Amino acid sequence: MMQKLKDAVAVLLGQAKATKLPVKNIQYSNNPFTEEQQRFLASVKIEFLFAEFGAERTNGGGADFLAEDRLNPSYKTLKKYFPNAKYTVYSDFDLHIDGVELIKVQSPVKYPEHPRYGYRTADYYKFYALTHSDADFKCIIDSDMQVVSSDVLALIYLTQKFGFCVPYNDRQLLRQDMVGSKDTQEITDESLGLGHSYNQSPMTLWKNNERGILFYDKCAKIMQEDPSRASLVMWKSAWETGIYPYILPKQWCVCDGNEGIGEEVILHVGHKKIDEYYNKFSF
Repeated sequence: MMQKLKDAVAVLLGQAKATKLPVKNIQYSNNPFTEEQQRFLASVKIEFLFAEFGAERTNGGGADFLAEDRLNPSYKTLKKYFPNAKYTVYSDFDLHIDGVELIKVQSPVKYPEHPRYGYRTADYYKFYALTHSDADFKCIIDSDMQVVSSDVLALIYLTQKFGFCVPYNDRQLLRQDMVGSKDTQEITDESLGLGHSYNQSPMTLWKNNERGILFYDKCAKIMQEDPSRASLVMWKSAWETGIYPYILPKQWCVCDGNEGIGEEVILHVGHKKIDEYYNKFSF
């Protein structure tokens, strides 16, 4: 780390030239589903859910999606692997997309004057949507995700096995996740913020899994009554109930800083560096 810092300073001072790192030759796993896998898919009811609020699309990660339909690239890349799944969006405006059911709702979250009110509302409906779907496998996902591998099928099996899944948070420690957050609170429980933090896309639930239902219902209630950053809300739910989800490895939500990790399944291309690394170079 110290050598990297010295090298960077040398470049800034003109004492050295910056060198462009080679781009890794990335190969995704894209195998046709086997007959057994196809039978499994045909036997379960699958629903992918979105929560989109505010008619103007905004993206905190820096990538530009103005030319994309509101639910893309997530919707179109999921459809490649799951053409027969149900697709549903919760929204507060008339968001009409072919093949997607619209559930128009209003926010029940407190403090509408807060600048993060829209984000809080979207996160509330992420939790709410999972527990109000009648599908066997339900998955809530942000619209700035890109599915790149047929290994995405494993998400259904993982959810069936463990009941409910949430993605790895690259900061890991809840305390560090709260540092610099735009919407946090003091951590007051006995963990001192030394537990594992969670991300929010993709999150899954298997039908009638009581632990998952209790966890997500508690998340929704906390977000409604005491809203804050979703990772803190999820931690509060886990701490208060003693119920916690299976954490998906970073390959399920490849974020800024994890470029080229290998075995990528879903890219968080809302992060500008991820979009540039995977989509704006020729491999």
